[in-house]
Amino acid sequence: MKEFIKVTKALRDPNRVKIVKMLQYGELCVCEIQAALGIAQPTVSKHLKILEAAGLLDSRKEGLWVYYRL
Repeated sequence: MKEFIKVTKALRDPNRVKIVKMLQYGELCVCEIQAALGIAQPTVSKHLKILEAAGLLDSRKEGLWVYYRL
């Protein structure tokens, strides 16, 4: 039940739902997500950390870039 609550809380924000929908089509870096949503990079990073903590996303680092996927 705790996992379910964590996921539902993570998907409560419309921007986080948009991020999940964008990642349905493949891996994206933070800058691509930021450009698509038109919000500040720190805000995008905060959303991504919440989604990752809920177990919805996975990430990998390549040089200076961090890529996220479902």
